[in-house]
Amino acid sequence: MKGFISRCRVFLVGVFSLLSFLSLSLPSPAEEGSPIDRGLEGFASEKAEGYYYFVLAQMLLKSGDIDGAIKYYKEAIEKDPNSPTMYTDLAHLYIKKGNTVLGENYLHKAIDIEPEYYPAHMLLAELYRVMKRDEEAVKMYRKAISLKPDNERPYIHLSTLYARMKDYDSAVAVLKELIERKPESTIAYYYLGRLESERGRYNKASLYLQKALDLSPSFTAVYLELGLVYELAKRLEDAIEVYRKVLEYLPNDTGVMNRIGTLLIQLNRYDEAISQYEKLEEFDSTRLDAMVKIGLIYFEQKRYDESISKFREILDINPDLHRIRYYLGTAYEEKGEFDRAEEEFKKIPSDDKSFIDSKIHLAYIYEKQGRVDDTVRTIRDVIRLKGGDPELYRLLASVYREAKRYDEAIDTMKEALQLFPDDAELHFLLGVLYDDVDRDEECIEEMLKVIELNPLHANALNYIGYTYAEMGIRLDEAEEYIKRALEIKPNSGHIIDSLGWVYYKKGEFEKAVTELEKALQYLPDDPVVVEHLGDAYLELSYKEKAMDAYERAHRLDPDNTALKTKLERLKKELNLEYEE
Repeated sequence: MKGFISRCRVFLVGVFSLLSFLSLSLPSPAEEGSPIDRGLEGFASEKAEGYYYFVLAQMLLKSGDIDGAIKYYKEAIEKDPNSPTMYTDLAHLYIKKGNTVLGENYLHKAIDIEPEYYPAHMLLAELYRVMKRDEEAVKMYRKAISLKPDNERPYIHLSTLYARMKDYDSAVAVLKELIERKPESTIAYYYLGRLESERGRYNKASLYLQKALDLSPSFTAVYLELGLVYELAKRLEDAIEVYRKVLEYLPNDTGVMNRIGTLLIQLNRYDEAISQYEKLEEFDSTRLDAMVKIGLIYFEQKRYDESISKFREILDINPDLHRIRYYLGTAYEEKGEFDRAEEEFKKIPSDDKSFIDSKIHLAYIYEKQGRVDDTVRTIRDVIRLKGGDPELYRLLASVYREAKRYDEAIDTMKEALQLFPDDAELHFLLGVLYDDVDRDEECIEEMLKVIELNPLHANALNYIGYTYAEMGIRLDEAEEYIKRALEIKPNSGHIIDSLGWVYYKKGEFEKAVTELEKALQYLPDDPVVVEHLGDAYLELSYKEKAMDAYERAHRLDPDNTALKTKLERLKKELNLEYEE
């Protein structure tokens, strides 16, 4: 989007960099009164020999010889030392060469000769603006306005300068001054719209821009700015309508067509977006880009066969587009054709930007296929190539954990923490791994490190509290940790369950039931929460409720033998026969 917005912004004069300023051509004769290309007009009183050197300078300028032109301008000035035009033109040449000091000096000489000479004031104002001598620039623009009050250019440049100075009120005032002078000034309303947009006042901006369009209905730059304003205001439908209006004047503007496609995607109007990009396929300059976007839209819609077909079509045109091959592999992966996905990912060369991403996808494929060793080897390759990445170590440890290779998972985390000792998430995962193997003290030690690094880590706070509760120790501290976690995540069913379990361990069974029933609203299918609630009911002698909770938990977790035993015992107490 940035590139498109920038293109919109440069349709008219904005704030130039010094480099762009130095490359400006001399002011146009119609606007600034320069002698260039106007022959002898205005030179009747100037010495013929001076004009001769001026003509020679023009000939050299046309051939690109600025140094030669400067030489002949100086000859012309020697013959005609009272010409402000010569001094102004010479100043412009020096500025183009980057010699702003001499440029400024010659402009002052032009003004000394003729204090009311507009081109010199205007060029000096531009020079001061680019050099960020803002107050002097304002003064020169004001002088230029006083000399040619019907010329729009100095108003626009002065307003732009004020905007750069963040003096928006003055910037608006200058443009309104221009409108008062020239009520039909399209450019004034256009820049008012831009100013209000820059200030985030999108409704005002759109009104000014619409006024500009009322004055000049075919001014496409205004449509582009209005479309941008609508985008910033999240009025995407209106933006699309405006951009389509641009295409009535510029039917082959691929940038605008592409923008419409992008907005249609944002609105999830995928079929319309595809139609838009199919139009762009007709242009050689945008064909491949349009095909890529169509393929990605198909992918987003889970139309994997069509996505694959489009990506293959692109690779038939250019087989070296490795990012497209990466997309192709990903489409096969999503479709569940892992062998074909692996084949495409392996074709991506190691020096391509997509190589590491393709290796990560290969690791996921191997994991889904249960190829643990291949997964580990691939992740290790990526770690070596990327020079270490905490996320990759977490991924590797998770692979080991899934395979119940806990010692290797723990060793991986320790290796990662040698490189990233202050990574809270690494410490957290190591703590979880210690919990997996019932190393409770080490689990708590790691969780305390997590909190030291990130005091707002709700999961670590909860882990400590719940672990203390499970161990039956430091229950007041456990309650405090869990309540801190709830302040951060008040709607977490797991943390609410932990609080209920602490109350249970403390013998506060009514409180336990209250919290556990609340947790069940968030986690209705969590067998642990349901079993905890059954335990709390049982302590309060709500045996029927406890029975219902245990049976529900057993249905959710039929392999839990301890729960099964608990259920059988309660049924015996109620003289019920347990049925498998």
